[in-house]
Amino acid sequence: MKSPMLKRREFLALTGLGCCRPLSVRAEANGDRLGLNRFQPAERTAIEKHVAQFMDDYEVPGLSVAMARHGRLQLAAGFGWADRDAEIPVKPRHQFRIASVSKPITSLMIFRLVEDGQLKLSDRPFAEERLLASLLDDLELPDEKRTQIQSIQIQHLLEHTTGGWGNKVHDPMFTWEALHLDHRELIRYTLKTFPLLDEPGRKFRYSNFGYCVLGRVIEAVTKGSYEDAVRKHLLKPSGVGEMTIGSRAKSERQPDEVCYYGQKENPYARLMHVSRMDAHGGWIASPGQLVRLMLHTDGFESPPDLLDKDSLATMTTASEVEPHYAKGWNVNEAGNWWHIGSFNGGAAILVRTADRFCWAILVNTRSHEPEFTSDLDRLGWKIRRSIKRWPSC
Repeated sequence: MKSPMLKRREFLALTGLGCCRPLSVRAEANGDRLGLNRFQPAERTAIEKHVAQFMDDYEVPGLSVAMARHGRLQLAAGFGWADRDAEIPVKPRHQFRIASVSKPITSLMIFRLVEDGQLKLSDRPFAEERLLASLLDDLELPDEKRTQIQSIQIQHLLEHTTGGWGNKVHDPMFTWEALHLDHRELIRYTLKTFPLLDEPGRKFRYSNFGYCVLGRVIEAVTKGSYEDAVRKHLLKPSGVGEMTIGSRAKSERQPDEVCYYGQKENPYARLMHVSRMDAHGGWIASPGQLVRLMLHTDGFESPPDLLDKDSLATMTTASEVEPHYAKGWNVNEAGNWWHIGSFNGGAAILVRTADRFCWAILVNTRSHEPEFTSDLDRLGWKIRRSIKRWPSC
């Protein structure tokens, strides 16, 4: 389909490769150094073609990409509009909602606490007073249901094998009647309202709510907010600044946060309680920030990782019931790790490959066309293959 949002001539101007009017917008400090102009003309043309085709096919206003090779960030470029009405083009510094790409961040934080001896994967959050057992207080639950809930382990939450609370039907995070509840109230509401469908550990059901619970586990252990824990233990040691938990309202955007554009949905609707999504879908980031964090958790020697090799191996080993999902990561037999995020007004992908590439691609809309997320995945591989000779520095 042809997009009314961004004509090809506009696209060329916004990438600096066309002949339209110049755009008087300050470039990000390393945006030019890591932009398309450092590659050969044929490579730039190929990348531009792939990105333009994807944006045209899926009516994408703005897109940003960052790519690293062998531990070094090599590409950071923006395309299209960060704010279409104000005609602000996407720059590498711009931040996007990353939706479920937040889940790998939460998994990394859990494993950081495991390495520090503060958690075990076999810990049962709803059975331990130091964790979340108090959330069961005064809930009128049958003994069988209470026992079932208390048997849920940290590992089950990471692997989406709690036995219920999936995102296909009655996702607790998006239940209209519970949107006003805070995290703890929401958990109590869910435990009371939505019984488990299976014994924990037996079936994969992708669960946003499960990662909400993990966020509260992190808070119980660290005695602070989930966001502060991630910033202290993951972001700061990785040299990543400015990442934060997003907000629902357009007026509450961060200074460098893009605008979001819905396709049959409102990205600023009451349903989009982004701050409450924190541990499963609440982060905003630039692609470069995500790639820098990934380079410190990719299992390769340089730069040094935040987790040891055993922790990384455990984190990325597929569960016994779902061969393509580990603990916060999609995985495959080639040794690649990745995660995709998608919700009202946004989509994201973060990829780490076995041959030492890493990339993130973020967009400020979501298409409901069936191949949208698959083509978002393919786009990163197309960009990678377009570059025949990588710069030495």
